[in-house]
Amino acid sequence: MNRRQMLRAALAPAVVLGTGAGCSEPQPKPGSVDVVDPGDVTPSSASPSPSPTLPTAPLTGAPAGTAAAAARQAVAVPLRVSPRTTPAGLDAADLVYAEFAESDTLHLTAVFHSRDAARIGPVTEIRPVDIRSVSVLRPFVGYNGGPTGFLSQFENSDLDGVTPDDGGKVFSDGYTSTAALLKAAPKGGQPPTPALDHAVDGDALTARDLVTATELTIAVSGGPPMVWRYDQQKAHWAGKVGTGTVTAASVLVLTMEYRTLEVRKPSFRSLPSANVFGEGAVVAVSGPTSAKGRWRKPGLGMVCTIADLSGDLLHPKPGNAWVIYVPTTAKVTVK
Repeated sequence: MNRRQMLRAALAPAVVLGTGAGCSEPQPKPGSVDVVDPGDVTPSSASPSPSPTLPTAPLTGAPAGTAAAAARQAVAVPLRVSPRTTPAGLDAADLVYAEFAESDTLHLTAVFHSRDAARIGPVTEIRPVDIRSVSVLRPFVGYNGGPTGFLSQFENSDLDGVTPDDGGKVFSDGYTSTAALLKAAPKGGQPPTPALDHAVDGDALTARDLVTATELTIAVSGGPPMVWRYDQQKAHWAGKVGTGTVTAASVLVLTMEYRTLEVRKPSFRSLPSANVFGEGAVVAVSGPTSAKGRWRKPGLGMVCTIADLSGDLLHPKPGNAWVIYVPTTAKVTVK
């Protein structure tokens, strides 16, 4: 059974995007390096030593920054971004989950594993979408408190985390870093299992109904549209988040029901919340192509899978990905 068959078998109970507690992708061993005695050859005749082969990062399908990074635990950070916010660290994240929040803001859940970020933020409160998106990845979470009910959900999720109230030097003026979070994490954390079935050996995003794409637009009532454009020269998608530009190898848009949460403690407020349990439509762009499909996530401990319209898993290109949760009233267009 090959890697793709193993992943499909692991995802069979659930079908489409996200964070998986399914099978673990085999990790290639670092390559050997030939050591040459300087006395045996002259510099002009010496052959260069082969470069070590870096393991594949499970969340990107691309080589990890270092062999140690591929074997460590992931960390996750919720961020709040308004049109006037300049977020930090997002391009170093392997995965970013985005929920449309109140007052034209985005609530982001950034997951870091294969690369480091020296500054991540602004860090915000924990919300149900964070817990439901990343629990199966088993990350260590850095967050800035939250309503009483949300904190209870986090405590019941078996995730570990740290807040500014816990002391230490994990946070500075509302920001943190992968190094600080990993230092604060308990020992023995495990690396995440693959979240997506990344393309290998030139796989297309899908074997059917594939279309060329250069622009993705997400229009949600009450706020400006989110627009992503494909940069052919740099081979990535670029979009504006807050005042900054972020890039991704793939952008996956999941349509789902949103509901209103009435928060009472420590203060009363109403919050929109994406219902990430269930199933719905998908629009995916990866490389210069786009495809439609379906997502399905039965519950907290189940992977959210993403498949094309025939039921076969989509194969996004290796690299970082954004997963955007949009309400059923949103208009998603690709051209």
